[in-house]
Amino acid sequence: MINIFAKLFRWQPTKETAVAFACGFLCIALSAAGQLSNNLQWARIAIRDIGQIFLLGIFFPLMYIQRTKTNLETFGFSLRKWPIYLSINLILGVLLLFLFVSERPVPIGFHLNGTTLWSMAYVMLALCFELIFFYSFLRTQFERAFGIVPSIILTALFYTFHHIGFQPEYAKLVFVGLLYAITFRTGNSALLIFPFFIGVGGTYDVIIQPQVVSTILYPEIRTIYLFVLILGIILWTWRKAGPRSVQQ
Repeated sequence: MINIFAKLFRWQPTKETAVAFACGFLCIALSAAGQLSNNLQWARIAIRDIGQIFLLGIFFPLMYIQRTKTNLETFGFSLRKWPIYLSINLILGVLLLFLFVSERPVPIGFHLNGTTLWSMAYVMLALCFELIFFYSFLRTQFERAFGIVPSIILTALFYTFHHIGFQPEYAKLVFVGLLYAITFRTGNSALLIFPFFIGVGGTYDVIIQPQVVSTILYPEIRTIYLFVLILGIILWTWRKAGPRSVQQ
């Protein structure tokens, strides 16, 4: 019983915990800065894509893992039980899609076109950032310091308020953050939520609810350069980590 409680709650903050908090608040600040630069489209895009998604959200966490020589599996990146986890992921994604369609049907006249498909591709790349930064990096650091329960709550809160610049639906986002963080932590695996479960949630909101979520400007070029940057750093980290870090 004591061991279980120690996993759920603890108090062992370190300098890595301070780094995690600093990163979380910086992410929120970048979202706010993007909102303040509404009249400067390319400045807002650079803050979001380069500053928040790539440098802070993906490059820094993966470089941290590499520099500290931490096993990738510790942060939820492993092929362990991948057929089971991906199957659960797919089922959750399908169920979530049915829920969305029943509550918020696709508008009459809506159809997929080139811009829509590019926007969906951009959202999936942004979800890579959320996966790595919030559910993998921040949650793991908070769990080491405070235990499972506080880490999930803190992760959900930082996830929620990083939307300040483009999707201020905070009550709903807290629930979403808790849902994804709990699911991720159940098996400590990214394969439980990405790509299907988190993908349905992200793309349906952005594509079907443009009146709530900020319009994605220039999705084609942004998708291309983000894909190249993200793929490059992920492959580099995977290669440096070695096969034993992602063992099945």
